[in-house]
Formats: sequence, structure tokens, C-alpha cells
Amino acid sequence: MAQFDTLIRGGRVVDGSGAPSFVADVAIKDGKIAAVGKALGRATRTLDADGLVVAPGWVDIHTHYDGQVSWDVDLAQSLSHGVTTAVMGNCGVGFAPVAPDNHDFLIGLMEGVEDIPGASLRAGMKWNWETFPQYLDALDAVPRTFDVAAFLAHGALRAYVMGERGAANEVATGDDLTRMAEMVKTAMDAGAVGFSTSRTSVHSASDGRPVPGTFACEDELVALARAVKASGHGLLEVVNPGIAGEDPRGLDSDMDMMERIVARTDCPVMFLLLQHNTESAQWRNQLAKCEAVARAGGRLIPQVAGRPISILFSFESEHPWRFMPSYQAIAKLPFEQRYAALQDSAMRARLLAEQDPNDTGFSLIYKNPTMWENTYVGGDPIDYTPPRERSIAEIARQRRENPWAVAYDILLGKGGRAILTHFGVNYSDQNPQAVHTMLSHPTSVWGLSDAGAHVSCIIDAGVHTYMLTRWARDAQPGDPLHIPIERVVHKLTKANADLFGFADRGLIAPGLRADINLFDLNALHAAAPRTTYDLPADMPRLSQRVEGYVATLVRGEVVQERGVLTGARPGRVLRSGAAA
Repeated sequence: MAQFDTLIRGGRVVDGSGAPSFVADVAIKDGKIAAVGKALGRATRTLDADGLVVAPGWVDIHTHYDGQVSWDVDLAQSLSHGVTTAVMGNCGVGFAPVAPDNHDFLIGLMEGVEDIPGASLRAGMKWNWETFPQYLDALDAVPRTFDVAAFLAHGALRAYVMGERGAANEVATGDDLTRMAEMVKTAMDAGAVGFSTSRTSVHSASDGRPVPGTFACEDELVALARAVKASGHGLLEVVNPGIAGEDPRGLDSDMDMMERIVARTDCPVMFLLLQHNTESAQWRNQLAKCEAVARAGGRLIPQVAGRPISILFSFESEHPWRFMPSYQAIAKLPFEQRYAALQDSAMRARLLAEQDPNDTGFSLIYKNPTMWENTYVGGDPIDYTPPRERSIAEIARQRRENPWAVAYDILLGKGGRAILTHFGVNYSDQNPQAVHTMLSHPTSVWGLSDAGAHVSCIIDAGVHTYMLTRWARDAQPGDPLHIPIERVVHKLTKANADLFGFADRGLIAPGLRADINLFDLNALHAAAPRTTYDLPADMPRLSQRVEGYVATLVRGEVVQERGVLTGARPGRVLRSGAAA
């Protein structure tokens, strides 16, 4: 009889600790790692890992699968990139708690903030919950491919407790704060990983209203942070102003406020750290603030994306003419008919002459006079550090044309499926050193994949693969931008697991969960995105082909091999704190 269920033989083990890699076998029994070493014994199944990296599964701390997870058990967009644990409920938006008559409000909130089609959410979601604990229970009743965990979101909580007053961002009363704090405690006791809130005007519902909580006073956030702290686990996540299209100078007061929240509550606070196009060095001040809080004994945690965050313009999905009156007249036509209309010279002339009537969301970016300076011709794969001469502004200068006209004509290429890449953050002055420094800072955590969100214009679920290729593989040792693979794997696994107290994963060591990736580092590759129509109600989203992941295991079961799902469903809802 075999001693183990599975034996991974002869791979280069990067165990998640940050220690140097080594060649060894990994034995698995009953969903856990049983042994690591040589000549371990026999197994029912052996996976040949010669020439492959063997690492823990990635822990993605910033996703927006809150609705999708209720109908999609695979979440293949993330699984294809090696994710085995995903945290959702970020940015202050989620679907619990929810009053039975308020489903449409939360759908409109998610649609506006995270660009997830409302038609898909309405068609796919079951709504067999009201409270946050019931939401976790409903998700946990369905076997899934990998584990998911969730923040309690400020937008949903405020709307539930305060009704229209909360949705309208009115000031919370003392009774409101008491009830919200009680519900935070209940959610934390049920296994929430923390509480999330958004303070950016870019985040608005489909009706244009900001997320409930955007203008919450400091005392409201303090009351909710104290409830998180009292649970004994978790953290407060804050999305600051300036994430895209806003004046980031308002960040200074928000950073001061977060410092005070940490001092008043002792609750860890996490925020999104980005390099802004207009204030390209401000991130250094934010890191200095994190260092000051650490010296005082607190935790102010910058969450960093491992590459520039890009909006992909395409006539098949998101583009700067989307809200123009002439485009709205054809917006609901099938793509081929829209493309034919866009080729008409009269339509082109009208669109180039019209002004965007919208003043929220991505329109803030479209109206920025420097937009075309930071927009580039996309490649296959997408080049996230393109040379300046490929910017639309530079091409327009060379041709002595209007950059809007240049962009329009480029997007008509490839049958209307050509892609332009707009770098909203993390590529100011073409400076990858800034991202490298943020990633390397001792207080930072790595995340911000936004997986499941912005389905028409952003596809950053593959940021984990990019971190491995751009920083560990393509930047060779000796290059000042090189980050050793051991460091990259540590930050994607154990560091993120430790952040939320997930003590059973993130490390290849005996006794821990066998969530494991086998991949060929040299073969890792993410193709250019394409539009598919596979969301409920046949709505479109961007998808991406990934190569190089030979196998992914969750709780010892192989859930994908060379990009093909096996149908195994070992995943569950991951609860934090005592509920774990």
C-alpha cells in the first residue's frame, strides 16, 4: 500500500519562507504536506517536477469575486495564474449584509465601482442570504475549486443599517455607529478577514453616487476599526483618493487620518500605495508615514501592485468615446454592427468633435489633458514598460495630427479589436524603479490584482505571474531591478497568508495544507487579452490565455494541469479568527 497520496518528485522547491531554494521531493497525505526531502517512499500518484519550480499556491489579497463566487465555482481567471486563496470584499463594496428589497442598489454599486455588468449579477446571483454570516454560509454550502475569504464592506453595511441616508453619505448618528459596530463584530466572529472602505470619488455607483462611506468622518472609521480590533483578528482596508484621475494631493490628510486611526484603535490599517502621474514622488512620503507608524508600534500597511495598472482601450470594450452622444446611439448594437458604424467617416468626425458629458468614473481620466502622454499601443503580450515613442501623444506629434484622431484610427485596426494601454498609475516618468522600491519596502504587502473586476478594461489577475517573470526571471541577478524568486514567492504566499492569520498555508512544510504550484519559470507567459462573452446574460469580459503552470494543487488535489481544469472541488470558504 502506498505511503502517500501524491509525491512531487525532483522539483526546485521555493518553499515560501524566503530561504534559498533547494531540490527535493514533496509528499502529500490527506490534503497536507507529509514530508519534504529525498527518498520519501511510495505514493499513489507521482508528479515529475524535474526542471520545474515547486511553490505554495498564491494568496491573492485583493479580488472582487463577491458576486461571481455565488455562481462560478472555478474562478478560472485567477486559478490559471496559480491562485489558491482569494480575498474579496475589497474597496468598500460587497453583497452582504443586504435587505431583501435592496439587491438592485448593491448591484448598481458593484457595477459602477468595479465594472461588473449588472445584467450578469442579476442573472447569476442567488441572494440566499441577508446577513454577512449567512452570506459566508451560503457560499460555503457549494464545493469550489479553491478557497475564498471576505472583508465586510462599508458600502453594504451602511446601506443596510442606514438605508437611503447611508446610500446618500449622510452623517451617521450615534445609534447608527452602535449598530454598525455590532454588525462588524458579528461579521468578524463569523470569519470576516476585516472591514473595507473607499474614500475615492472615482468609486461611484452606476447612478453616479459615491460609495456609501466615501465621506465618513474619522470617528465613524474609528468606531468600526475598534470593532475589528476587539475581534482579535483582521484589519481595516482603506482605498484612498488619487487612485486614478484624481488630484492625489488630498492623500496627505488621509494618511494623517489613518495614522490617527492606528494610534486610537491599535487596529492595523492597509491602504493602496501607488505612484501617481501628477505627483510622481508622493509615494515616498506615504512610505515615510508607514515607517513612522511602525516606530510608534502600529501597523500602517501599504498594498502594492507589482506592475503599472493599465486600462485597456478597445472598441470592443472600454474606450474614451463610450459616453459620447453619437456612440451611445450605437452602443447596444452587436459588435460587428458597431464596428461598421465606427468606420463611417461621418461618425468618426462627430465623435472626434463631441465632448464627454460624464463627470464620474473613467471620464475623469478621459478629460485629463495628459491622458495620451500615458497611453501606448498595446502589444502581444502587453508591454507594461513601453518606450515613450510608442505613446499616442508622441505618435501624434510625429504625424502632426490630433492624438484623439490617432487613437481612434489605431483602435479601428485588427477588425476593431486593437488595444491601447493607458497607464493610470505606477508608470509615471517611465520609472519602474519606483514600483521596485515600493515592492521592496519592509512594510509593504503585494496585491491589487482586482481579479473579477473591471472586466471590460483591466485584466490584472495575472499580476502574480508578472511578478515572477518581470522581477525574478527577466531582471537577471546583478540588475538593480532584480528580485530573487525566493523573495517573490515569499511575498505572494506566506507574507500574505500571515497578513490575515491564515496559519495553515503559504509554506511548503510538513503539517501545512498542500496548496502547491508546479511551474516552468522560463515558459511562463500570459497572452494578450481578448474579449469573451461567457458571463451570465452573455455579457463580455476580458480573458487571457496563460502558459507555464504545469499543475496546481489545492488541499492535495490537482485542480488544473497545463491549463485544463480537472473538476476537483477541494475549496471552501476560508474563515478568519476563531471561526477558522
